[in-house]
Amino acid sequence: MSFVPTLLFSLTHLQLLPTTILLSLLISSGTISAKFAQATEESLSHSRENLSEEVSFKRTNSLANGVYLYGRSPEPEIMGQEYLVFKVQKGEVIGAFYMPRSEFNCFSGSFDSRQINLSIVDPYDGIEYDYSISLRVVSPVANHDQQASEVTLEGYYRLGSLSNNDQRILNACLPSG
Repeated sequence: MSFVPTLLFSLTHLQLLPTTILLSLLISSGTISAKFAQATEESLSHSRENLSEEVSFKRTNSLANGVYLYGRSPEPEIMGQEYLVFKVQKGEVIGAFYMPRSEFNCFSGSFDSRQINLSIVDPYDGIEYDYSISLRVVSPVANHDQQASEVTLEGYYRLGSLSNNDQRILNACLPSG
């Protein structure tokens, strides 16, 4: 790595000088060309965006402790639609997939950096199947919340409070005691 990119990297990450001032100084001193400076600025800008997005995701890569209801439909209890009811406790997930007026399948799992990894139990033979659901971070700008980003499940809508049936299904999957 040459001196100029090393200097740019050090100064922009330590934020000693704004990148545009640093690049102007290097151009005026003849150390670098204007085209190189423009390409470097674009590259650094893109890197900062990716780093900011990655840090934001890692900071909020799971749902907070609590009970959740998600559905493939934005409305609860729609026949033929899949729903998930689950409890999150310290990054661990226990719950069930179900369709209204049908069977349900209990699952357990945990979060990793980009998804929930679940082990679903077949209610008939007890065999476990692996299944993953991608996580999506909704930015504060997108959800009009200035406080924090929200993590949601890709392909599902977060629904309001649990019905008595949702609670019954969840309780059947939670360990007793």
